[in-house]
Amino acid sequence: MTHPTNFTAFWKDLNLFTSKNILLVLTLQFLWFVPCRAVNVDSLRRLLPGAKGNERVILLNKLAGAFAEDSTGIATGYANEALNSARAAGFRKEEAYSLKLLADIAFNLNDFKTAIRFYTQSAEVEKHSRGTKTEEYVSRTGDVGYCYLMQNDYTHALEYFRQALDLATKGEIEEEIASNYSNIGTIYVEWGDFGEAIDNFRHAMEIDRRASRNDQISVDLNNIGKVYELWGKYELAIHYYQEALVIEQKAQNKARIAVRLNNLGTVCKAWKKYPEALDYLQQALEIETALGDTEKVGKRLAYIGSTYLAMGDYRKSYVFLNQALPILTKMDLHDELARLHNSFGKYFLAMRDYPMAIKHLNMSQVHAIAGNLKPLQISNYETLSAAWEKSNNYPEALSAYKLYMAIKDSVFTSQSDVKLAEFQAKFDNEKMSLENERLKNEARQKQNRNIIIGVLLISLVLILLALLFILRLRAKNSRQAQEMAEQSAVRYQMDIELKNKELTCKAMSIIRNNETLSEMIEGIETAIRKGESIEGYQNVLQTFRNVERDKSWGEFELRFTQVHKDFYDKLNETFPDLSPNEKKLCAFLRLNMTTKDIASITHQSVHSINVARTRLRKKINLANSDENLINFLINL
Repeated sequence: MTHPTNFTAFWKDLNLFTSKNILLVLTLQFLWFVPCRAVNVDSLRRLLPGAKGNERVILLNKLAGAFAEDSTGIATGYANEALNSARAAGFRKEEAYSLKLLADIAFNLNDFKTAIRFYTQSAEVEKHSRGTKTEEYVSRTGDVGYCYLMQNDYTHALEYFRQALDLATKGEIEEEIASNYSNIGTIYVEWGDFGEAIDNFRHAMEIDRRASRNDQISVDLNNIGKVYELWGKYELAIHYYQEALVIEQKAQNKARIAVRLNNLGTVCKAWKKYPEALDYLQQALEIETALGDTEKVGKRLAYIGSTYLAMGDYRKSYVFLNQALPILTKMDLHDELARLHNSFGKYFLAMRDYPMAIKHLNMSQVHAIAGNLKPLQISNYETLSAAWEKSNNYPEALSAYKLYMAIKDSVFTSQSDVKLAEFQAKFDNEKMSLENERLKNEARQKQNRNIIIGVLLISLVLILLALLFILRLRAKNSRQAQEMAEQSAVRYQMDIELKNKELTCKAMSIIRNNETLSEMIEGIETAIRKGESIEGYQNVLQTFRNVERDKSWGEFELRFTQVHKDFYDKLNETFPDLSPNEKKLCAFLRLNMTTKDIASITHQSVHSINVARTRLRKKINLANSDENLINFLINL
């Protein structure tokens, strides 16, 4: 069993070349090209009448394998005869192989329940004849899991993939380890748990790179690209998809080329680069039409329709979506029908036919919930909320929106973001390490050719080492300069914070002084009421108030300007019509001071400060805005 090449909205596109079908292709290649199972149908048929016992069983299985893909009826006849003969002869190895061939045939016919039954029987025969540590037993366990995966039964699929992974790890069967890590990652993507998915794909990538399995490296690159696409990191997604496409173009694998083109189309659509998206999708459609792959043609039509929908070209969108509907319905592709109904829902929402929009979105949601497709559930609930709101049914709109937020929050978690970043760093390091190792191996091979080339290579290596030393020295100096700059920045920030604290303390000191002065003034005013020469006292008091107020503000303004040098410049440049008192109010608000504290400093009432704030909002054009005045001044 090998791991699938794609997942979520598109991974079933690869059924022809993913896990099980790759297995069938490899089996046929094995039968045709490996000497011990070399297959020539005519020769095998001529040998069959004279063959007896175990030799006949082997020939029957070879013939079944040769016809497994194109002539399933003939293949089933040969496999059943081989199975009966093997059981009669006690030939357990070929009995297990016959059961495996019958399972492959059923799988190729999309009869997954029958395939599960035969794979399970094959595994049992392997277990009793050779134990559970053989590659065949591990592969059959994974095959059962993949059948469940094809039926969207992710819980059972995950159970069997984990069993297969545990067995493969104990047996150190690296290809099976990578396969099951990738399959497990696929399930977590379907469930919307991207953190777990990326962790499993990372393990698969490490193993496939060590073994230089280019076809599976393409699979891993594609899977990683899909995670980045779902995360909204479209530039990175395109990077990985294009790397996977290059591998398939070198291998001239048209079916996989079409799928890679499709994925590039979907990510361009998500990135709102619609012309590029349509170009990629049309290329994929042309290839799959030529290959006669009806299922994938239906999917491509749906994707093109949804792209036109996103562009606002509703006429073309409806044409393509209607072309896709009968194909996907006939193929009974529940996941793709879920996505198609989602597109129809968005189409009818744009046409303001809200009942039809709600109908299609509910149909999509039934399929999405059954398949546990969380990203699609998020889209459905979000669109349903909008449709209900347009229908003036606000309770239903609110309910749908709450479900949308709940699922969205469960999918896009900070932990997943951390795992994604960790994976990217590990992947880049691993890629660099493998590239360096490859270069070293090439250098050693060239050194063995002859003495002259060896001398030249040694000289080249010395030059490279000298360059490397220079580069490292420069990098070290650069790092030191950067560290010094960072330290200076830290010191500067600390100075700013210290001055801010000092400024705040000064403000609080002014408040306390003003309170003390207020008490003194009250005392003097009481004396005035009891004494004589009232006018003289009142003049002194007023002068005292003005002097103290100006002194307090002068000290405060000096320290404020030291800390926030550019504040007044920006304020005067942006709002030149502000009065001096309004600029003072801006300064106090810039320090996030309360209305009460400002009133105390300025010897005004709280009401007067509130009125001044209202006038200030009008002057700086915030009268009709919900933006916080203090935040506005802090960010000025």
